[in-house]
Amino acid sequence: MKPLVPKVPFAGAVTVCFLDSPYINFSLTDMGNILGLPGLQQTLNTVLRNVVNQLVVLPNRLPVQLVPDIDIQRLKYPLPQGVLHINIISGRNLKAGDKNVIGHNTSDPYCVIRVGARTFTTSVVKETLEPVWNQHFESIVDICHGQSVTFEVYDKDQGNKDDYLGCTSIPVESVVSEGEIDTWSSLEGVKTGSLHIQLTWFRLSNHEVDFVQSMEQALQYRKASGRSMSSGFLYVVIEQANNLPPVKQLQEPSPFCNIHLGRDYQTNEVKEKTQNPVWNSVHHFLVSDPNVDILQLIIRDSRTETKLGSCNISLQTLLTQKNMSVTRPFTLQDTGRESSTIYMHLQLLALLPGQRQNPSGDDNTNIKRSLSLNKKSTDNSTPTEKPSESPTANPEMVVRNRFPDDNDIISSTESLPTTNFNNQSAQPIRQVMTSNSIQQISNSSLGRIRLTIQFHTLSNYLEVTVHECQHLSGVDKDGLSDPYVKLYLMDLHENVVSDSKKTKTVKDNLDPKYEESFQFPIEADHLPLTILRLDIKNHVGRFTRSGKTHFIGTLSINLIDSVNGKAETKWYDLASPIFRP
Repeated sequence: MKPLVPKVPFAGAVTVCFLDSPYINFSLTDMGNILGLPGLQQTLNTVLRNVVNQLVVLPNRLPVQLVPDIDIQRLKYPLPQGVLHINIISGRNLKAGDKNVIGHNTSDPYCVIRVGARTFTTSVVKETLEPVWNQHFESIVDICHGQSVTFEVYDKDQGNKDDYLGCTSIPVESVVSEGEIDTWSSLEGVKTGSLHIQLTWFRLSNHEVDFVQSMEQALQYRKASGRSMSSGFLYVVIEQANNLPPVKQLQEPSPFCNIHLGRDYQTNEVKEKTQNPVWNSVHHFLVSDPNVDILQLIIRDSRTETKLGSCNISLQTLLTQKNMSVTRPFTLQDTGRESSTIYMHLQLLALLPGQRQNPSGDDNTNIKRSLSLNKKSTDNSTPTEKPSESPTANPEMVVRNRFPDDNDIISSTESLPTTNFNNQSAQPIRQVMTSNSIQQISNSSLGRIRLTIQFHTLSNYLEVTVHECQHLSGVDKDGLSDPYVKLYLMDLHENVVSDSKKTKTVKDNLDPKYEESFQFPIEADHLPLTILRLDIKNHVGRFTRSGKTHFIGTLSINLIDSVNGKAETKWYDLASPIFRP
């Protein structure tokens, strides 16, 4: 109930929401039962759950205005409390969902992660009870108190309902309290199974100097794991637009806004037949690099899809503003009018690792206190639907602390006045990623590969020469391998952005020599945002009995150091294939 007002009812509005997605269960009667359509109940359940999530499950709220002159939109979408970094690494001893007449029983497991109404899904790992996902997700958290991260595991069945393999949950409050949690968490609702989970809390800061640290930690994480991590958060309020152009035959438009930042795309509601729409819509975005990210807005007419105007805003300009925030009109382009504007509030915040709130005392005591997870006895139950309650206890919990550092990484390239962070002194970086998975990514026992990498500045292409490998693992029955190297480029969001290339296959050899060169067309400006990925695989013939390609090792190289155009030849240690996204 807020804001408080000095008269009855003493609160300006009441906001109603579910912290987590509610458990919904119902049975069809009468005609629903008579029809007996396969999958009807499951489809209706999914549709109903999605509707409830979109209306009243965080981050969505239902505000009820009690007094006039209250900004309902700001109450509906307030500033969140932080960002949760979720790394679902692996599972073990999962329940077998597929019963095979010949061979072992197995599953094709995948994991669904829920934080309020936000849902993330891992890839499906075929035919295993010990899946390795090693996938990470980032979720904006609106309220820490009372909210949990829920992990549901399913067995993928083609054409049938996916089998339920158990679930577990961890309170967000416990992650905020400890800074970082690394745990094996037992699954509820089944007799066996557990998940290896890493959760890291990031708080929000409106101090521009904190972006030095947030950018440094994102870069360190990218170099260590080959995966991207957000460095900031953008809060956008689109208030109104003025003097939009009419559509054909001088009709008033019905405008709406498309908002783009990186891969994230959002839209607001349509305002019918007006050249001066008032939206007051609120939008949240995660920011990779404020020095290069651009917020793009396009206003269109809903009936004709005619473009009414656009606006591009470099986030770098916010770094020079007080509290990295600005509220003002922005001139619209492509309108045919000089006076068309859009009025917005923009606020940029840095993501900083949360600090442990109880640094003293015995670790086990802190764990039990912060993770008050009420595990229920479910040894004799094997439900087919998701249980409605209770997080699971974590007896094997390992908690690691995150400490913030002041570091320097930002460089300014905007023509407008900007803050130059390169002149600030940077303190030595402490280990940013403390989990075992990141510390052990570089593992020389898996072998190594010698490469020459050079960017040709005049022709705009990257040349990669694969010379040789040494000390590879033998995956065939005879202790040898038939290795080849697959190469491709990815962006910071782990999307493949090039055609894949591969070397020849060298038969029965753990020290293969290739001496093959490959070229990837790429612009110089894109190099700092691109990763070179190499997968060393064991060749399997088309008619081989197993039919499976075995990974021998993998390698991710950030190309930020290749901008200078110099050729660099060096040995690289291979990482375990379990860390391949």
